[in-house]
Amino acid sequence: MSDVQRLKQQLYQLMTEAQQGAGSLGGFRQRFGQTSQHVHGLIAGSATGADREIVQVLEAAGRSIDQAVEALQIAAAGCRSYADQI
Repeated sequence: MSDVQRLKQQLYQLMTEAQQGAGSLGGFRQRFGQTSQHVHGLIAGSATGADREIVQVLEAAGRSIDQAVEALQIAAAGCRSYADQI
């Protein structure tokens, strides 16, 4: 097997792993979001700063998960595009 063929194979493998990771994180994001909303609902009327802080932390974590899913999807597409070109 030539170096180019090995590179293509590794790129396709990386693409598959990135897609699987994005899928797993997407499922986690959904469960995390549901639980976060439930927590937010339970403490919504609270006036303490700690309650507001945990809501902000959970929202920030959710955004980070969304960004990670998007990054993995972009990486998968990039790997496929490059592998298809070589």
